[in-house]
Amino acid sequence: MALDTEIKLKILGQQATYDSCGLPKKFERKWKDDFIYQAVGEGGFCVNLFKVLQTNICKNNCLYCANRKDRDFIRVSFTPQELAKIFLNYYRKGKVQGLFLSSAIDKEPNITQEKMLETVKILRKIYAYRGYIHFKILPGVDKSLILEAAKLSDRISLNLEACGEKYLKKISLDKDMPKILIPTLEKMWEVNRIYPLRAGITTQLIVGAGDETDREIVFFADEIYKKYKIKRIYYSGFIPISHTPLENHPECPHLREYRLYQADFLLRKYGFKKEEIIFDEKGNLLLDLDPKLAWAKKHPERFPVEINKASLEELLRVPGIGRISAERIINFRKIKKISCLEDLKKLVPSLRRVQNFITLNGKYFPLRENYDFPKERQLFLWEEL
Repeated sequence: MALDTEIKLKILGQQATYDSCGLPKKFERKWKDDFIYQAVGEGGFCVNLFKVLQTNICKNNCLYCANRKDRDFIRVSFTPQELAKIFLNYYRKGKVQGLFLSSAIDKEPNITQEKMLETVKILRKIYAYRGYIHFKILPGVDKSLILEAAKLSDRISLNLEACGEKYLKKISLDKDMPKILIPTLEKMWEVNRIYPLRAGITTQLIVGAGDETDREIVFFADEIYKKYKIKRIYYSGFIPISHTPLENHPECPHLREYRLYQADFLLRKYGFKKEEIIFDEKGNLLLDLDPKLAWAKKHPERFPVEINKASLEELLRVPGIGRISAERIINFRKIKKISCLEDLKKLVPSLRRVQNFITLNGKYFPLRENYDFPKERQLFLWEEL
């Protein structure tokens, strides 16, 4: 019996939850509809995305995946016309501002990718939709399909899933890093060079399913950023799913996922080298300190910095000062000196985090020694690490 479109949307929207596109799970907002997710840009701009699978029918048997071939659950698919229409219905009502389209792999990657492409072609060419599209590239597809996707989308992405072949084999026997995933990423990089995407290319890593360390993840991420010039990496903390081989594997703590995002920002936006990231004796990020504060505490010789003289690079090393705040300080100083804490408070939202690491006109305003901020107050500010 054919399922109602809304029922299919509930199933395929809920199962798209494992593709990351915005906030770490620690800060995700819960929505009434399973298929609406909040994506956050690096300036803090938020949009609601209609995130959905084309199909949950899959030929692969990945050990962690809700859609694995041997798992017993309802299998459904959207036709391209059906999915385009239901997305437009929500878009025109103002409930969503963009589409995130992913899919399981039914039969063969190229066949499934072509159905996904047909969906976005209908949106772009028949319904003249000009909004945001994030399009998931399936492992092993032809380069011609990647090029076609790039011409229709704002962003394309590929899930690498693990920080190397060793850990990939712990969670999937059907995928191969050097033979399938990396060659697909290379095709995407080549396409993006020829036909630059407005929002670039991205990838996703599952955290905690293969018992990898944070150091291995961070070093792998650094290599991927440098080699393929991708826009960003999403970190998806492992969640055990019933009736899969990894259903009894421990869930990844949300705070671990969050710390990886913070370390990632230090690499991409703050000029940190991978060797400067602080790990514990087991090779993991510290859960009780954010990575920037951990580095600052390891390097007391670098502090305090004089707020009226520090360079942009020096300001970016100060805990609590992000790129936006650093640029505000630099621009303010072109007009006049920062004369008091009240002036600085207007430029730096989290002044209490900054005080132990700066002087203002030669004066030091420390809080009590080793002051650590309660975790509930460490808001996830994209530019204020």
